[in-house]
Amino acid sequence: MWLTTLVSILYFGVAAWRFAIPVPVGSPFGSTQEIATAYFNGANFVLIGLFGLCCVHWPAIASLFHCRSKDECAEAPAGEKETVAVVVETNPDGGGKKGGEDDASAPADVVVDPKPAVKRQVTYLTNLKTFLTFIVVTHHTVGSFMNQAAPIQTSTFYTEDIGNNNPGYGIDGYAKVRNFFFGGQWFLSINQSYFMAAFFLISGYFCPKSLDRKGFRAFVADKIVRLGGPLMLWMVLLGPLYILVLQAYLGYPLSYEYMYQAGTCWFILWLLNFSIAYAVVAQFAPKVKVGMPHPFVLLVIGMPLCGIFYAISKAIGPWNHLGGMNMWNYGASMYIPFFAAGVLGGRNDWLKSVEEMKAWVVWTLRVIVVGFWILIFLYVNAHALPIPGVHITFAVLDFIPPVYAVAMTLAIMQLFHQYFNATPQSQFMRNAGASAYIVYVIQFWPMLTSMIIFVEILKAAGVPIVFEGTLFFAVGPDGKPAPLSDGWIWGGWALVFVLTQLIVWPLGFFARKLPILNKMF
Repeated sequence: MWLTTLVSILYFGVAAWRFAIPVPVGSPFGSTQEIATAYFNGANFVLIGLFGLCCVHWPAIASLFHCRSKDECAEAPAGEKETVAVVVETNPDGGGKKGGEDDASAPADVVVDPKPAVKRQVTYLTNLKTFLTFIVVTHHTVGSFMNQAAPIQTSTFYTEDIGNNNPGYGIDGYAKVRNFFFGGQWFLSINQSYFMAAFFLISGYFCPKSLDRKGFRAFVADKIVRLGGPLMLWMVLLGPLYILVLQAYLGYPLSYEYMYQAGTCWFILWLLNFSIAYAVVAQFAPKVKVGMPHPFVLLVIGMPLCGIFYAISKAIGPWNHLGGMNMWNYGASMYIPFFAAGVLGGRNDWLKSVEEMKAWVVWTLRVIVVGFWILIFLYVNAHALPIPGVHITFAVLDFIPPVYAVAMTLAIMQLFHQYFNATPQSQFMRNAGASAYIVYVIQFWPMLTSMIIFVEILKAAGVPIVFEGTLFFAVGPDGKPAPLSDGWIWGGWALVFVLTQLIVWPLGFFARKLPILNKMF
C-alpha cells in the first residue's frame, strides 16, 4: 500500500514538471507538437496518480460520502465479486513477468468454482517474452550502427553512389553505402512491424484473469506499482542521467536542464494506460464470449487495419508521437487492436486454438511470414541494392505491417508452444524469464557502456573520430565526417551486441533483487 501511495504521489510531481517545463530550458527543440506532448503527459500522469491514490484509499474516500456501512465502504468502486472458473496458467519462473502478466504474490480476493482448476503449461509465453526482449535489445544495437551504413542523408553527407571502387566514397565524393545496411535495415523493419504488437497482445491476455482474481482496486494498484514504478524509475532518474552522461562523454557543455526522458519505456506508459482503461470499461461492459476466429480470418481482419495504418501514416505528420506514443500509425492500427485481442483472448481462452492449429495452417502461416520477409528485404534495399528486374515503387512499409504482425505473432506463438514449452525449465531460462522485464527497462545503460568501449578502441587504433550530435563518424579524406569501413562497422556491432547482452542480463537479474525493485519487477 505504501509503495502504491508513493508512486502515485510521484506522478503528480512529474505532471507538474511536464506542465512547468514542457521542453528543457535552452533547448533548440520546442515545437508545438513537443509542447502538446508534454501537456498530454502531464494530464496523463495526473490521472494515473488519482487512480492510484483512490484505489489505495478508497475506504476513507467512500466514507466521506456517508456509506451505509463500514463493509460497504471497503468494497471496490465497482467491486462486485464473481464466481469464476479459473484457468490456472502455471509459470515456474515465479516473477519478472513482462508488462501485463499476473503477479501471483499480489493480494487478491479469489472466489473459485468448486470444480478442479484446469491446468495448462504456458511456459512458452514466458520464453517468448524473454526471446522478444532479447530481440528488442539486439534491435537497438543494430540501430545504433545504421547511421554508419544507411544510403540516406546522414549528418552532413549523402551516401548515393555504390559503384565506385573508392573504399570510402563514390564518384561524386559522397560516402558509399556499407553492406551492413542491407541486412540491418531488413532486420529493423521486420522487428518494428510486429514485436511491440506481440508484447501488447501477450500482456492483454493476462488482464481478464488478473482483474477477476484481484478486483478493480487491487488490479489497478498492482499496475501502478509494477508498470508505473519502473516507468517512473526510468523517466525521472535513469533516463535523464543517461542523457547527462552521454553529453559529458561527448564533451558537450551540459546546457540542457535535467531532461524528462521516456525512451523505450513508452511501451510501459501505454500498457499502463491500456490496462487501467480496460479495468474501467470492464466494470460496465458485458463479458463477450466468442471463440478465436480462424487464423486466416484474422489475416483478413488485419487488412482493414492496413488501411488505417496507411491513412494515419500519410495524414498525421509531425503529430505521430503525441503523448509519448511511439508512432500513432502503429498505435491505432496495431497496439490498441492487439491489446484488445489479447484481452478478448484471455477472457475466452484463445491460446487453446493457437496451440491446436493444424499443421497445414501452421506451415501456411510460416510461408506467409517468409514471403513478407522477402518482400520487405526487396523494398528496403531497392534503392541501395539494384536488383535486375526488381522495381518496387509502392510504399510497402506504409501498408503491410498490421497484416504481417498478425501472421508473425500467430506463427511465433505456435512455434514457441511447439518447441519451447518444456517443463521444468532450466535454471538459466528461469533466471532469464525473471529478468526480462527489468532488462527491457535498463538496456540503454549497458549499450552506452559498450558503445563507449568501442569508440575508445577506435581512437586507440588511430581512427580519427568526430561527433555530430550524438552520432560519431570517422574523418574522411576530405576532412569531413564519413562512415566507418565495413570491417569496423561489422566488428563494432558484434562487440557492442555481445557486450550489451553479457552485461544487461546479469545486471537485470541482480538489480531486481534489490529492495523496492523486487516489488516492481
